[in-house]
Amino acid sequence: MSDLELQDLEEVFSLKAIMCVTGPSALQYTTAVTRAFSAVADKNPETLWVGIQPPGDRTTTVQSMYDALNLEGVHGPRPRRLADAEDLIVAELTRTPRLVVVLGAHELRTVSLEMLYGMWAHLVPGHFGLALAGQSGKLEKVLDRPALASLKSCVFLRHRVVPEPA
Repeated sequence: MSDLELQDLEEVFSLKAIMCVTGPSALQYTTAVTRAFSAVADKNPETLWVGIQPPGDRTTTVQSMYDALNLEGVHGPRPRRLADAEDLIVAELTRTPRLVVVLGAHELRTVSLEMLYGMWAHLVPGHFGLALAGQSGKLEKVLDRPALASLKSCVFLRHRVVPEPA
């Protein structure tokens, strides 16, 4: 597998930018992202790993982020109203600078990606970087949706993981 360049990752961290990492399989893009971010973990903010659960809608994305931030331990079970849960997520992201890594981003519905972009661009600007990791071809196709043009235009770095030769 090709490695993500440490210099590129450090730049994404420092700029709180958006990056996309794609690979032919979940194992390959997840391994590449995990190796790269663990190599720079001592120099950069905390990393929040968000695994997406089917069906990748707003409800499951909010629940995944709520769980990843361990907000249940602080605020109790996720509020029924998604907007209330999103407010708690935004408050936590504002408190602690970090990189949010979304694994399986190609499985997200448009509304979920719009929510993540809205948090990154408007609600918590300059507080977190966003790494979208997904399957090659599929993530690009998702980002080509007209409703996601703003998100796509803000992608600072794209990295494609290639399989090692046999």
